[in-house]
Amino acid sequence: MSIELVSYADLKSLLDLEDAAITDYPALDVLRGSVTSAFEAYTGRLLEPIARTKSIYVGQQSTAMIRLDAIPISSVASLTVTIAGDAETYTENDDYEIAEYGLRLYSGVKNAVVAITYTGGITTVPDTMNRAALLQIAYEFQSKDQIGAESVSTEGGAVQRPALGLLKEVKRLLNPSFHPLRW
Repeated sequence: MSIELVSYADLKSLLDLEDAAITDYPALDVLRGSVTSAFEAYTGRLLEPIARTKSIYVGQQSTAMIRLDAIPISSVASLTVTIAGDAETYTENDDYEIAEYGLRLYSGVKNAVVAITYTGGITTVPDTMNRAALLQIAYEFQSKDQIGAESVSTEGGAVQRPALGLLKEVKRLLNPSFHPLRW
């Protein structure tokens, strides 16, 4: 189950839907999940606040910055650094600290495998992200029958639409939510 960026009640009000549950509108339910994935890809972050395990290979260049995708980090269950077959368990406040981008090691590592089990992601959806999700889902739901079309012919002529992707306003609303190390 992914995080709910916008409630069905808000979508129901905006789209004038009548049924009681989002499952009564299968396309809307699918779109809500796919918009979450699109937001994660655009911002460079994982949003759902769950436990994750990640292994990172650090090459020849020494680094103390460990980028984690699910930010903010709420807890670290374990952090192990393996160099040339020797594994060392790191301890928070002694060997590393939680940073806005992931973890900052107190000493740099190179030619190492860093294995991390952590919990991270947003616990409260920011208002700007909620609005962005509301706009994007409504737009995609209303034009689900013409997916990918940039021009739609109607009885009164033709309508030009933005290309398939996130709306310009949605991107503007999401820009403050970028991962700090997104390039």
